[in-house]
Amino acid sequence: MANAYRLFTADTWKNWDKSGKAEFIQTIKQLLGDGTADPGLSYPGETKDITRAFYEIVWAIVKGHLRRDYGCSVLTEILGMHGDFSSQLVEVLTVVDLEVSTMEKYQKQREHLILVIKALNLDKLLKERMEIETLGEAGVVKAKKTFHTKQIKLKTKLFYKQQKFNLLREESEGYAKLITELNQDITSSVTPQSIIQVIRSLIGCFNLDPNRVLDLILESFECRPEQSEFYTGLLHQFPCESATISELLGFKLNNYVENQRDAKGIYTILALLIQANILNLNDIYVWLTPEDVSMIQDHQRDDSEAKEMARKADVISTKDKEKDKESNMRDKDEEEKDKQRIIEKFISNQKLQLCVTLLEVGDWDHFLEISLRFPDYYIVSSLPVTRALCKLCHITIEPIYRRSCNLPKRIKGRPEEALINPLAIPQAKTLDDVVALVFPMVSALGPFLHQDPGLMYKILRVVKRAFKEVRSMNQNLRVVKKAFQESPVPRDGEKNSFYYEFLGILDESFLPALSLMEANPCVAEEVWDTIKTFPYQHRYKLYSRWKNECYNTHPLLLRRKTALMKTCKFFMMRITKETVKPTSRVIAKLTHNNPGPVFQYILLQVQLYDNLIIPVVDSLKYLTSLSYDVLSYCLVELVSESKDRIANDSMGIAPWLQSLSAFCGAAFKKYNMELSGMLQFVANQLKAEKSIDLLILREIVQKMGGTDSMEDLTAEKLDAMCGGELLRREAGQYFQERNIKRSSLRLKEALIEHDLAIPLILLMAQQRSSVVYNQTESPHLKLVGKLYDQCQDTMVQFGSYLSQILSVEELHERLPQIGSLLSEYHINADVAFFLARPLFTHLVNSKYDDLRRQEKKLDSEQKKLKYIEACNEIFIPIVNSIRPHYSIKVWEDMDPSFFLTFWTLTMSDLEVPHHMYAKEIKKLTDQINHTNKLPKEDMPSNKRKKETERLTSLRDKLQEEEKRQKEHVERIYARLKQEKDHWFMLRTARTPKNDTITAFLQLCLFPRCTFTFLDAMYCAKFVQMLHNLKTPNFSTLICYDRLFCDITYTVASCTEQEAQRYGRFLLGTLETVMHWHSSRENYEKECANYPGFVTKYRVSKQEANDYVDYENYRHVVHKWHYKVTKALVMCLESGDYIQIRNTILILQAVSPKFPAITNLAGVIEKRIEKVKQEERSNRNDLYVLANSYSGRLKAMKSVLILESEFHIVTKKKVEPKPEGNISQVSSPSLGGTSVGDKENSSKDSKAEPSSNGPKSEAAETANGDIEIRDEKEEKKAAEARNSKEKDKEGSSRRFEEVDGRSDVEDKVSPKEEKDKGKEKERKDEKEKSRKRMKDGKKNKQMCPVLQDEEDWADEEKEAERESSVASNTSSTSTKMEPPSDSYEPARGSKRRKTEQSSKSRNKDEGASRKEHKHKERSKSREPEENRESKKEKKDRKRVCIDRAHDEGSEVELKRKKAEERGKSSANGRSEEERKERHRGHKDPTHWAANQGRAIYVPRLKGNSDEYYDRYEYESRTKEWDHHEHRDHHEEREYGIRELERNREYLEKELERNRYEEGRERYEDKKNYSSRHKKKH
Repeated sequence: MANAYRLFTADTWKNWDKSGKAEFIQTIKQLLGDGTADPGLSYPGETKDITRAFYEIVWAIVKGHLRRDYGCSVLTEILGMHGDFSSQLVEVLTVVDLEVSTMEKYQKQREHLILVIKALNLDKLLKERMEIETLGEAGVVKAKKTFHTKQIKLKTKLFYKQQKFNLLREESEGYAKLITELNQDITSSVTPQSIIQVIRSLIGCFNLDPNRVLDLILESFECRPEQSEFYTGLLHQFPCESATISELLGFKLNNYVENQRDAKGIYTILALLIQANILNLNDIYVWLTPEDVSMIQDHQRDDSEAKEMARKADVISTKDKEKDKESNMRDKDEEEKDKQRIIEKFISNQKLQLCVTLLEVGDWDHFLEISLRFPDYYIVSSLPVTRALCKLCHITIEPIYRRSCNLPKRIKGRPEEALINPLAIPQAKTLDDVVALVFPMVSALGPFLHQDPGLMYKILRVVKRAFKEVRSMNQNLRVVKKAFQESPVPRDGEKNSFYYEFLGILDESFLPALSLMEANPCVAEEVWDTIKTFPYQHRYKLYSRWKNECYNTHPLLLRRKTALMKTCKFFMMRITKETVKPTSRVIAKLTHNNPGPVFQYILLQVQLYDNLIIPVVDSLKYLTSLSYDVLSYCLVELVSESKDRIANDSMGIAPWLQSLSAFCGAAFKKYNMELSGMLQFVANQLKAEKSIDLLILREIVQKMGGTDSMEDLTAEKLDAMCGGELLRREAGQYFQERNIKRSSLRLKEALIEHDLAIPLILLMAQQRSSVVYNQTESPHLKLVGKLYDQCQDTMVQFGSYLSQILSVEELHERLPQIGSLLSEYHINADVAFFLARPLFTHLVNSKYDDLRRQEKKLDSEQKKLKYIEACNEIFIPIVNSIRPHYSIKVWEDMDPSFFLTFWTLTMSDLEVPHHMYAKEIKKLTDQINHTNKLPKEDMPSNKRKKETERLTSLRDKLQEEEKRQKEHVERIYARLKQEKDHWFMLRTARTPKNDTITAFLQLCLFPRCTFTFLDAMYCAKFVQMLHNLKTPNFSTLICYDRLFCDITYTVASCTEQEAQRYGRFLLGTLETVMHWHSSRENYEKECANYPGFVTKYRVSKQEANDYVDYENYRHVVHKWHYKVTKALVMCLESGDYIQIRNTILILQAVSPKFPAITNLAGVIEKRIEKVKQEERSNRNDLYVLANSYSGRLKAMKSVLILESEFHIVTKKKVEPKPEGNISQVSSPSLGGTSVGDKENSSKDSKAEPSSNGPKSEAAETANGDIEIRDEKEEKKAAEARNSKEKDKEGSSRRFEEVDGRSDVEDKVSPKEEKDKGKEKERKDEKEKSRKRMKDGKKNKQMCPVLQDEEDWADEEKEAERESSVASNTSSTSTKMEPPSDSYEPARGSKRRKTEQSSKSRNKDEGASRKEHKHKERSKSREPEENRESKKEKKDRKRVCIDRAHDEGSEVELKRKKAEERGKSSANGRSEEERKERHRGHKDPTHWAANQGRAIYVPRLKGNSDEYYDRYEYESRTKEWDHHEHRDHHEEREYGIRELERNREYLEKELERNRYEEGRERYEDKKNYSSRHKKKH
């Protein structure tokens, strides 16, 4: 230690003259600082560094590093800087002397120390502190012995002789005077300064002990704490330390506790002294009991006990009821003991009592310091501490509360008096004071604020007043901002801080305190009245922390929650419809102060048991407004959880979400709850492309808005929905307006306030277009279809609701323009016009009213002209805005005005439901009569009069509405008649069957017919309207033919609801078709000479167009029925869930009109029975659907008709076999014949052609084919046949048709006849070529529907030939099989997006053909035991080859002779040859088969003209897509059409391949059989 220099170095002493001395002096000055006159320099720890400096310089002198004279001179100089330096230097010299004396190596340097002591001249201090030997050596003391004797006597006098009296009896006079002075009346003349002088005099005069004097001062202070200002001032001047006072008070406090005396006064003076900073809190804190550690352990023990209690509450008890009662009694006894233990704990806890006293004197800061030493809310959990803190809050908030409470004058209340203590916390007079003073204390109270509901009321009223001032200020600022747009609006930071600070104490104190109250709805309502103006986001944040975090902050809250849930579970087990009233009261009491946990459990039960929804909703009628708001939050929290929303079987929506959605709809309708959060949640889900939560919105709109989905409406209600608004409300809907008026208004306000109305429906429209593609990960298409239907239904429902509640002005203000909807928002046309349709209607009606008012008296025709003028003014700009959104080629076939007309009209524009008006009027009349007949006892006269007036007024309004709608429909038809000539363009290059109908179906009919049921009815009605208006260039036949001929892909691509709507559309079209089919009168009246039924368009205007007659129309209708049946049977046999379900739904929808023919119904019935058998144990929902339709079908058998009654068939008819095969049913190509009678029917039909029909036309039925020819050409053909028949001489023919070819076997004619036949053949060849050219022109001008009939007949013949070949080659049934397993057509859903390349398909088909051929050959092999030996087989094979060669030459010779004879045959044969040649031009394979079977030319089945049209349309569509951008819906529709075309092509290729294989097998078998017969 002696060798170490810390502050200085050896260089300091070495260079003393240059820099060492200055460095030493500067260091001393820095250590001394500014406190040159500070008497506290000598306090412990204050002079440590200065002492070190003295220590180092003294050792430097002793060691000789520094000259003694230099060191002594600088020390003498420094001693003058401060009075305490001499004392410090002497202390250092004493220490150095002790070190030098004890260390041998420094004995020699002791002389240097002695010299330093002599030179410093500090004899007085040296005599007090240094050893006598050192003093003697230094010459300070000359007689050491004498000095030592005097020193002993002096110490004895000082320390062992009593000079101060600390007992009252020892100096009674002095203490008596002291007590008198301390307890005198405190007046202005008595001040602490005067009293301290008296005390000093008394201490000096009577030798009083200062500690005893201090004790008397404190005791006097204890008796008069109200004079705290005087005593604290006195103690500030009394020379004592904090530790001394702490010892005195701590000893006295423990004495009071041991003797069980009241120590209230001691705690009071402790608090006052701590508050006055006379007593240090840390000094007295160590004297207080118990220890902090034990208090913290006590808190942890309570926490663990509460958690254990909560855990046991979740355990299901299996004990007896008696044991449960005993445990409950024990719990009650323990609660009483806990209360008593809490009281005892407070009495024995000195720290808690000190905290109470601190709060009573207004010392908030030191109380907070103590409370921070412990866990949150531990100190305030003691009841006395809580009450003291609440009292302090009352005192602090009193001034501002009295100013803002606005109580009536006669209610004076009980004002809180301020604390007399000037050091207490000040009172709050402004909002800043409330934030700075009151809110921290309330936050410290936490959940224990529940002990003082009055304080809660005061704070809430002050806050409400503050918020009113803020709102009024904001309104003024908005006015100023409008007046001075350039000046920035100042922000009120004070109000903002106040708002967020109040949110903090709501979270920390008010809501937790509410949880600890016992059913206090008044405080709950006051809290709600304060926070109801907050944004729902902030309120929900508060509820979230209250519900999920608050109950874990303190054991008392956890115990409260456990007891609450126990009661809640008890009553929830007993809730029923009969016990709603008593249960509702219990639930209300539980939720007044603890809504979060109670609602969480109730909603959990609702999710599990949906039958609780109605009882629970009814039992919520006594809740507070705060509870309703918390309930809305709990619902949003539950639906936003990351739970699985799909059922376990992945086929539907999860039951919990369905139950919760139903509960939301019922609760939001019945009670005034916050809707914004739930609506925003649904919008956010739609933004995230999740549509499954639309179920919630659907329930809310249905229950609150009264807008039900139209999917469940009956036929009568659908008819009523076609009427006016009054009829729709009275007869078209289920709800009653009076029940939903308020809830609908609340829903409207929520949507408009947060601007969610239009965004929601636009999001739904966008989601509907993408839901199929976004849900491709779903395991089953059934769920995808459900989600699509849910999105569609909810969108329509929500749009209908908006059109009801929003005025046209509001809709026009919020809804984007139609062009923006189509382009910017990517909304499909069906949704865009669905939203904009009411707006267009209003604009037209408003314009019409304006034009009508300009001229007073107008007749009906003039009104119609005005209406047309109004429509033109409104629709022309809209047409111009729509035109750019579609390709130019679309408008080449269809005018944009027609497109707009189609999408803007509705069913109420096309017809008036007179029968529904009549029904409702009759119903009201009956009610009026019934009301008048009621006796007075049942209904008073005044009430009867009001009811009668109401019904009469309603009836009159209905009649007036019917009249107005009738006039409106007349105006609509007048406008349509004027516009119809411009709708469809005349295409000279081809008939209007191609692009016109295709564009109409693609852009108009198909998108709308599956939108809603009303739109499906509208589409059917619109097509009929186009026909009735005699629209130019529109073919009704082609339109219906496109609709009916192949519905397989449409059925496969529909969802469940779309299938039902499409079925309703088909029913409407079938009603129209069957109405014309029912009688010739209807047909002649409504179809004859109509442009829609033209079969041949004349180029010359002088010649009239050809029309389809009635009988041909019946054939066409039969073809349509057959096509529909074939398509539906294919879907039923596909095995695909979607196709089977959709087919049955469509069959149910069209059951009034389809099937109408007995044999077709039999086919469908058999397929339905097969579905029932297959799906009974697999897919039960399909079984239920099939079983339901099966019953309907059986009930329809009585009204079914035979095919012969449906249309004219050939004379020979064979009843269809009951196998149910579609190829066995009498089809248009067979004329009612079955496969077994094919040959006979063909002979009869060719031998006896019918010629019945009108004069201008002749209808010839040959195997069901319908051909329309000119009467003149028919006569010529008949004459030619007769002349050729006369030239025949005794020859007979036998025609045998096998697989589409004719084999002629007859006797060989002589050579003469052969030569004549050759010459006649040359002459006839020229005539035939001329006729073929003429017939080719006629065929091109023939009606495409009838051309399809011929092609369709050829297809049916080939199908029959396939079935006959299969029946001859195998023992399997003649059932029409679907395409081979190697190829499965892409159908059945909208999610199939990709197509297989044609090359890979052809490879797969080739492999499947080889495999099929191999299987067929393997079937024909003989059993193994009957096989021949190799030698026998070889010999037999050689003989067969020789015979086959001989027979082949003979057959070839006969075939050539037959062909020569056929060329010279009569007129009938030449006609047949003409057909065969014409068919050969279209079908090279057919020609090659007749000319020689060695040639194989692949062919495509069907009409080559039709394939040319399809190819041309396909290439045109691809070019169109290359140049024009399509929206999402058009791309999907185009993809589906392309898929259908490719699939149709591949199916025909497969059929052709199977046909070729069957023909080869049949040929081999026939050749083998003929050779075998010839051999025998």
